[in-house]
Amino acid sequence: MTLLVLTPMTILRTSFSPAKRLWFIAFCFLSVLPARSAEDGKQLIAEACSNERHQLEHKTLWSSGVQRRTEGHVYIEKEIETVDGPIRHLVSVDGHEPSPSERKQDYDRLRNLMQNPKAGSQLKKDHDADVAKAADLLRVIPEAFLFEDEGSQGGLEKLAFRPNPAYKPKTYEERALHAMSGIIIVDLQEKRLAQLSATLIQPVDYGYGVVGRLKQGGTVNLTRVRVSPGIWKTSSSRIDINGRFILFKTINKQQDEVRSDFKSVAPETRIAQALQQLGGK
Repeated sequence: MTLLVLTPMTILRTSFSPAKRLWFIAFCFLSVLPARSAEDGKQLIAEACSNERHQLEHKTLWSSGVQRRTEGHVYIEKEIETVDGPIRHLVSVDGHEPSPSERKQDYDRLRNLMQNPKAGSQLKKDHDADVAKAADLLRVIPEAFLFEDEGSQGGLEKLAFRPNPAYKPKTYEERALHAMSGIIIVDLQEKRLAQLSATLIQPVDYGYGVVGRLKQGGTVNLTRVRVSPGIWKTSSSRIDINGRFILFKTINKQQDEVRSDFKSVAPETRIAQALQQLGGK
């Protein structure tokens, strides 16, 4: 009995159609390609994080529609980014126009931003602090985790990550970040972070639990989309973290938001200009 060994050359001499022969040879070629190494994965993440930081440093301003779910209600808001931070105007609640009390509360909040210099200054202070924290975390991500390639599809690379035991967090925010594991998806064309799914795999105590504590099992899910060449924005964010320590001034521990209809806003837009666009508040 003769054993037939199928090699690409054997297939070429069979009666397979040219199309089938081509697909088989391509399969054989792809099957021997080396998987992306851990170092390659780390380098890809480093490039993506560097590009994200570059956008933070050279930020452009955008408006978007926001659907926010909280406490059993669905709020639709219009958001406009300004040089002092983003501001929002309430459009609807549970598919209906805001009630008189909801409308008044929204109006009073926006008027306070307009007329109270301290409110505007606090908005900018909180926003700038969050941007700085985000840039710092993006800087440490390549070192804080170990990465494992899980393949690519449609121009996206999927990488699993877990805490790097050799990395020693230096801040409260880094400690929370370092306690997570999950999946990062990177756009290969522009080297940008397209998706993040992470779970807090261990509790995090601050000051032996006196300052704060984050419970194990919390989750963070972010999706980002390309809105123009080199510019990516978060289109959805779902955060569910239980604990007594708030990492970011303007981001809640429980957050469920979807953003759409991104439009560029004029550079150097201030609060007063944004309020005019929101309806002349």
